Amino acid sequence: MTRKNITQKLDNRPSSLMPIAVDVDLVRFEKNLLQIGFFGANDARDKNRTSRRIEQIVFRNGHKVKVAAEFRGSEQLGLPSTTDRDKFIALLKIISEERAKTGQISNPIRFSGYRMIQELGLSRNGEIYEEIVRWGKRMTDTTITSEQVVYRAAKKVYSDEVLHVFRAFKRTGSSNLNGTEKQEHYEVTLEDWLIENLNQRYVIPEDFNAYKQLTRPTAKGIFGNLHLWFHASQGRQVEKDYAELCNLLNVQAYPHLSKIKSTMGLALNELVKIKYISKWDVLPMTSKNGYKIVLMPGAELLRVLHNSRPEQRELNTVSLDEPTVPNAEEDDSTKLLMKHGIAVAKARQLVDRFGPDTVTDTVEHFESETSAGKRSRVDNPSGLIIWSLENGVTVPAGFISSRRREALRQASERDRAKQEAIQDLQNTYQSWVDAKRKEAVVIQYPGEKLLEKLKEIVKSRRTDPYFMKAPATQRMNLAMQIINKDVRDTLVLPSFDEWRSENSQIRLF
Repeated sequence: MTRKNITQKLDNRPSSLMPIAVDVDLVRFEKNLLQIGFFGANDARDKNRTSRRIEQIVFRNGHKVKVAAEFRGSEQLGLPSTTDRDKFIALLKIISEERAKTGQISNPIRFSGYRMIQELGLSRNGEIYEEIVRWGKRMTDTTITSEQVVYRAAKKVYSDEVLHVFRAFKRTGSSNLNGTEKQEHYEVTLEDWLIENLNQRYVIPEDFNAYKQLTRPTAKGIFGNLHLWFHASQGRQVEKDYAELCNLLNVQAYPHLSKIKSTMGLALNELVKIKYISKWDVLPMTSKNGYKIVLMPGAELLRVLHNSRPEQRELNTVSLDEPTVPNAEEDDSTKLLMKHGIAVAKARQLVDRFGPDTVTDTVEHFESETSAGKRSRVDNPSGLIIWSLENGVTVPAGFISSRRREALRQASERDRAKQEAIQDLQNTYQSWVDAKRKEAVVIQYPGEKLLEKLKEIVKSRRTDPYFMKAPATQRMNLAMQIINKDVRDTLVLPSFDEWRSENSQIRLF
């Protein structure tokens, strides 16, 4: 088998790592590379695209700002993908151990091929070393053009410059003639901005062992972002524009709901399986056309976020700063727990871990069951509530909590507003049609010709008893209606839906 065929066969392999379900193994992932979508959620076979651009609208200092990141790679190597993310996380694991010894990250970073293979949980073979080399070259080759999007933590500024991730990569070591018993080592030189951000702890802690349980590229692409999203939402429900998420992950977006669920849905199910999300849904957006992905956090993700909270507070960031004062929802749910005898510290911990929505629904369902006599007398209500939360006991779908009741009310209000907006838009369309008809009447019957045509219609209707019984002025009005109908029938006008789509400035959803 030629080297080219071996390489092609290797690149066609699934990008899964050996699943290892053990204790949490935190790796600190540089935050910019997550937020800008540097690693696509595609596999190594996708080398057709050598460039991609991601634009975002963000809020900074109370203003909307357009930012962008553009990635460029070579035709031979392509852009970073899922397998590159795997190896980069393994490198971060190696770097973290070096930092623990010296207290600081510095160039160059040296490691053996065997060490990386161990971290990835892959089987050792001759070609894996070549794959590591291709990864190093791709990471060095890929260019990032930052348009006010990459954050420099040391300088506290967003950069407007051309960047790389690796400044240099080289292989050292030796092997025998047939390629077995390789003793290869590698040396990576990180770019200054990346070392600065890692040393400044501009990072998101991720559980490497949980990551290694995933097999689907899209699931791996979403995995790191879950830490960002649910940290920002403080564990509450997260909604993401489906099309924008696909663009960030570098995967194809589909227009039909069934296809979305059969593609991205499989990746989301993997994340449910490892308890990083508890449930998900795909719903139409109300602000514009398209769909949104709705996510609820899972117990394992919340545990990682909770355990890494001191590190999160150290982040030099605007978008993910954590408020020190609990909001009204958190405060209400904490009081609800305290009402049933749960200590304030434990109540806050439960709200922080499971979110105010889950806590409120669980407690209100407990109260409902108790008041309805469906439960026998509970000697330890606080213990039962804590047990229900920590063991993920779900509230029945048919139970309407105060939160769900409010959500239904708001949904009803949105539906009513939507129907009113449709009616207003249809009225606007009808006015537009009437204006077009009036223009056509003026063109077809200019000046005195309109009066002549009206008299002609009245005269032709003398044998119509119903027409002739009307007063003279009314007969002229009826004649005008006949002209309007005849003229409109000759016009070729778009339907309401066609008219709305042609007038892009009129957006309903």
